[in-house]
Amino acid sequence: MAIVPLILYGRLVTFDPARPVIDDGALYIGADERIAAVQGASDPAPSGFQTARELRTGGTVYPGLIDLHGHMVYNGLSLWSPKGRTEPFSSRSQWPGYGDYEQSVSDPANALGALAGKALLKYVETKAVIGGTTAVQGSAKMAHPYEGWLARNVEYETFKTGKKSVFQDALPLKDAEYEKRRERMQAGSAWIYHLSEGTDPALVGEYTKLHDEGCLQATLGAIHCTALTGANFTEWSPHGGSLIWSPFSNLWLYRDTTNVVAARDAGVRVCLGADWSPSGSKNLLGELKVADLWNRTHFHGQLSAKELCEMATCNPADALNWSDRLGRLKLGLHGDVLVTTSRHPDPYRNLIESVERDVLFVAINGQPFYGTTKLMHAADAQNAEPIRVGRLRRSIVLIYPGIKDADMGWQQALDDIAEAKADPVARYLEIEQLHQVGKPPPWLMTDKPWDDPQVTGKPVPVTVYIPPLDAPTHNSAYFKAIAASPLHGGTLNGIEHYYT
Repeated sequence: MAIVPLILYGRLVTFDPARPVIDDGALYIGADERIAAVQGASDPAPSGFQTARELRTGGTVYPGLIDLHGHMVYNGLSLWSPKGRTEPFSSRSQWPGYGDYEQSVSDPANALGALAGKALLKYVETKAVIGGTTAVQGSAKMAHPYEGWLARNVEYETFKTGKKSVFQDALPLKDAEYEKRRERMQAGSAWIYHLSEGTDPALVGEYTKLHDEGCLQATLGAIHCTALTGANFTEWSPHGGSLIWSPFSNLWLYRDTTNVVAARDAGVRVCLGADWSPSGSKNLLGELKVADLWNRTHFHGQLSAKELCEMATCNPADALNWSDRLGRLKLGLHGDVLVTTSRHPDPYRNLIESVERDVLFVAINGQPFYGTTKLMHAADAQNAEPIRVGRLRRSIVLIYPGIKDADMGWQQALDDIAEAKADPVARYLEIEQLHQVGKPPPWLMTDKPWDDPQVTGKPVPVTVYIPPLDAPTHNSAYFKAIAASPLHGGTLNGIEHYYT
């Protein structure tokens, strides 16, 4: 698919220490999908851009956001507050299977992922991109892994090299498995791993195991770490590695979250992840606000706005060993960009305070993916179609000719999901026939072991109630659900302030 060179004019926030902010800048993305220049708008253009498309954004241009913690198959669901539960959990071993979890979370996620996998993936990745995310972890259980369409799938992104460099695990491993993870990291691959999730001090044992197995490596990305102490971070820091913080999910389930200030002070890199919709933000832009809220109310503002924004941009790229690929607006890196309105004079506060209506344009590899109709037209977006984002009208591109499975548009995805929900048995029988002739459709699998039919041995449920799709923006229903749940003890009620 031919790439049209782009020039984006606006305030550039590069996360490159050499020139962090260019108030009146021009970003050049070439036909090779890479950034050719980051400079002042009045500086001479590099060669090869005589016929480039020009986007006068009138806004602020950032690197695309990188979400290092997701479980995409569940993101069609809304917030889940366990029926009858008023006190927080203390460990992730407690809530899977608790009360109505199976019927409200596990069963509908399994059903929809199996019955309308391609359409569901289109929906949940669109939901991420609406918030400026251009790369996301958590689609690793796609039965037919993909690369080259929609947002970058972190676990399967090879940048056309064909060499997988990111691996993930959700639960503690068997003793013999740690050696393999250690060897991969020592060879330069990244390992994303759920660690010490909860407030029970006994969970520190998971960290101790990693330490003893030599798995505290430079490319370790440890998710949650809520049970860890300052002493743990001090011990961890000399080994390198990154902590992946998901404050909304932590507060929703455990009424507390990771002491990332202690981690930062010890020298551990901190990244941000939105987790999943049943106990998380709708996108990484929303999670930035939760991080900011907790920083103000519990960390006394010890984290700067710039540090918070780095958790969603350059820090994740560095954590994946992709600093030469993504995470900054810098010569030679891939052209993944987010453009927002300029609502705040401080460029970092501007990103934190931006909401979905402020997202004006998103491109991946320089290809226009989502944005206002005006900017998408200026970028010569092919196969663009209208999409409603709350009360706003935007355009999106989901069809990329010549790329396997990139053949379903936005309205087609919505229709396919509706059809599967209306008659799940008929859809199941249709899929069975496709399997028999060797043409199985994409299956978006649950990646939590306690839900995965390949682990549990349970058949995919096809007669369960599948609730309406979760809205793609942080709306009034979302804030009402936050206010109604006793689980987080009111710690999340302040989020609504960012959207008013």
